[in-house]
Amino acid sequence: LFVGLDYENPSQVADFAEELAEVDRQDFGFKLNLDFYINCALYGNTEPLARVSGLGKPMFADLKMWNGARTMSSVVDGLKITQGTTYFNVYALAGESFLRKVVDSVTGTDMKVLGVTVLTHYDEDYCRKQRGCSFREAVRKDAETSYNAGCHGITLPGKMLEEVADLEMRKLVPAVRPKWYGKTGDNYQEQETYVKDAVLAGADLLVCSSPIRKSKNKKENLIKTLDEMYITS
Repeated sequence: LFVGLDYENPSQVADFAEELAEVDRQDFGFKLNLDFYINCALYGNTEPLARVSGLGKPMFADLKMWNGARTMSSVVDGLKITQGTTYFNVYALAGESFLRKVVDSVTGTDMKVLGVTVLTHYDEDYCRKQRGCSFREAVRKDAETSYNAGCHGITLPGKMLEEVADLEMRKLVPAVRPKWYGKTGDNYQEQETYVKDAVLAGADLLVCSSPIRKSKNKKENLIKTLDEMYITS
């Protein structure tokens, strides 16, 4: 489970990470957004990044890159010097040849490339208008592009896991919600999936933010969310 450290202030991100790191579990890490990396660079303050990476937890750099191959590979070079970066993602829409170059750039490292399919804030109407196909068809097309490019995995909505069950690659599902959190209507996600349902459907990696980040007892809710991953019935 990757916990989304979705605060705008980099120091607040690091504070949150350090609080959660007090939980003595080995089955979670941290998701860091693009704005976190940009803010650290723009303000010339890499201390928050050093604080998070120094905790020794797996890190998912949620960059959602879509740029030229040289630019994306240059970003990867920066990630290589960041201790603990395990996963980062690139839009499958960048194309198979671009993706393959990014995959090649992590050779010899422990980093894994995830192809981004359709984001969880989109719906059927978006795919029909912008992609010219159904939601399911768009996810499948992007997953195949990522697979053919040699990506180590994909990110996709949990309800689409059945569409890619035959592809032997890691599946990361963002915006999962634990059962105890319920439907609160406090976020903009169109595609929500419960933690247990995503795991049973074949997810290898999960991302959860609001249920933990917005709670009064963040550590307790982290533990409850982790425990839900192991419910099999």
